[in-house]
Amino acid sequence: MSPNEKPYAAQIVKATIAFLQLFMCETLAKRIASMMLLATGLPNKRITELTGLCDKSVRVLKKSIESGECDSLFHVGGGGQKGKLYEIEAEIVKEVNENEYHSQQQIVDMVFEKYGIKVTQPTISRLLKKNGIKRLKCGSLPAKADIEEQRAFYDAVLHPLMELANRGTIALLFVDASHFVMGCDFLGYIYGFARKFIRTYSGRQRYNVLGALNYLTKKTTTVANDTYITSTEICELLKKLAAEYIDVPICLILDNARYQKCAIVETLARELGIALTYIPPYSPNLNLIERLWKHVKSRLRTKHYHEFEEFKGKIDSIIDDSSKKDKHLIDRLIGEKVQLFHDIPLAQDIFAKPKKTKPKSCSVPIPHDLGIAA
Repeated sequence: MSPNEKPYAAQIVKATIAFLQLFMCETLAKRIASMMLLATGLPNKRITELTGLCDKSVRVLKKSIESGECDSLFHVGGGGQKGKLYEIEAEIVKEVNENEYHSQQQIVDMVFEKYGIKVTQPTISRLLKKNGIKRLKCGSLPAKADIEEQRAFYDAVLHPLMELANRGTIALLFVDASHFVMGCDFLGYIYGFARKFIRTYSGRQRYNVLGALNYLTKKTTTVANDTYITSTEICELLKKLAAEYIDVPICLILDNARYQKCAIVETLARELGIALTYIPPYSPNLNLIERLWKHVKSRLRTKHYHEFEEFKGKIDSIIDDSSKKDKHLIDRLIGEKVQLFHDIPLAQDIFAKPKKTKPKSCSVPIPHDLGIAA
C-alpha cells in the first residue's frame, strides 16, 4: 500500500466496480476504475490487485491514456475466442433452450463441435447465468395421461364444482389414500457445512391414511390403519362424511382405484346421497389432496421417530393442523389453480403419443344427484 492510499481503498474500488456494472459489462467497469486509479498515480501492480485486471491490461491502459488514443478502451469483445463466443452467444442460448443438455461439459463440447471454439466450463457458466438459464429439475408427467381430457374435465366438471363450493352450495371434498412408511422415506435436505445423518427405523411399519379434504375449509376427515386400504375403509369414510355434512350435498372427487370404484362403494354412496366424481385416469394432478400429502411428508423429514405410535401421532397432528394453525399454508397450496399440462414445455420424448386433431370432450358431467343446477 502506498503512503497516500487509504486503508479502505479496496472496498471503495470494489464498490465502484459493482456500481459501474449496473450500466456496463464487468470488463469495461474494471477498465474505467483502473483509469481513475492511474490518474491518482497509483503503481500498476497495486491497480491489478485492486481491480482484478492483469498487469498487461493496465500497461495498455496507461499507454493509451498517455498517447491520447482512448477510443478502443471502451470496446469489449473485439477478437479472440471470447470475441467469437460473444458473436454466437444468441445461437448458443437458443440451442441450449431448445435441446436437452444435462451438464455444462456437454454444452462446452457442443460449442466446440458446432462452432469450433474452445471454451471452459466457467465461461459457459457465466454465459448461462447472464442469460437467465438455470439447471432445473425435470418435472414428471404420467406417460398415459391424456392432456386434452384433463383440460376438458377441469373446464366442464371440476371448476364448476369449485365455484359451487365457494358459494356454499355443496361440500366439495378430494379423496385419496397415502401410505407413510416409518423411517425410510423422509430424509430431506439440510443446509450446513457437512452432510448430516439421521437414524432410521429398523423395519417397514406402514401407516395408511385415507383422507377426504374439504376444498373450502381444508378440514380433512380420515380413516387410518396399519394394514391395507380397501373398500371397507372407503365405506367407513362415506358414513363419517354423511354424518359430518348433514345440511349440504356432498360431492367427492376420487381417482379410479379399484377399492373405491366398485359396486359396494357406489351403492352406499347412493344410499347416503353422496355424489362420486372420478377424475380421468392417470391424473393425480387433478386430485388436490395430493398436495396435502406432500405437505405432511415435508413436515416428517429430518427427524427420527423412536416408536410407531409417535410416528402415527405426528402424522395425525399435521393433518389436523391443516385446517387450524397451518390453514394459511394449505390455502396457498390448494385453491382454484390446478396443474394442467396443455401449455407446458415438454422434453423430446420418443414414446409420446401423436397429437390428436380434435380435442376430446369430457364424458363426466356435473353429478345430477346433488339435487342442484350448476
